[in-house]
Amino acid sequence: MDQVDRKILTILQEDGRISATELAKRIQLSVSATGERLRNLQTSGVIRHFAAVVDPTLVGRPIEALVDIRVGPNNTTPWSELDKVVATFPAVIDATHLTGRFDTQLRVTTRDVGELDELLARIKDELGAEETNTRLVLRTIEGFPRSAL
Repeated sequence: MDQVDRKILTILQEDGRISATELAKRIQLSVSATGERLRNLQTSGVIRHFAAVVDPTLVGRPIEALVDIRVGPNNTTPWSELDKVVATFPAVIDATHLTGRFDTQLRVTTRDVGELDELLARIKDELGAEETNTRLVLRTIEGFPRSAL
């Protein structure tokens, strides 16, 4: 991956719907050369997929929270199985494994605090969580998420 590829990625992170013609113009390559670079970035896995970033509030899910989970040493269920359980929670929009006091962090969106409370009960029950720590998101800084290049 060279500087041109990095420039393509930077532009796509700003505007994933940019036309091939406009992208080619901005990186000063032909449309065919730009298309080939895009295909290579996709087939090599650098670009995983294209997706719409949805505003949760505008689709009726205004409560956004970060839920830290510690399953504890007594839980012998493999993480691969726990990950499958997490994938069944429709409210989860992002999930990461961590080092430190907590094992996992979920980013969730819900319709209201009642639904959040129900989700927390499910997390404790279905994941065998020994401890959770929930923080409400006040706002997301414009321009994120993004990847460092």
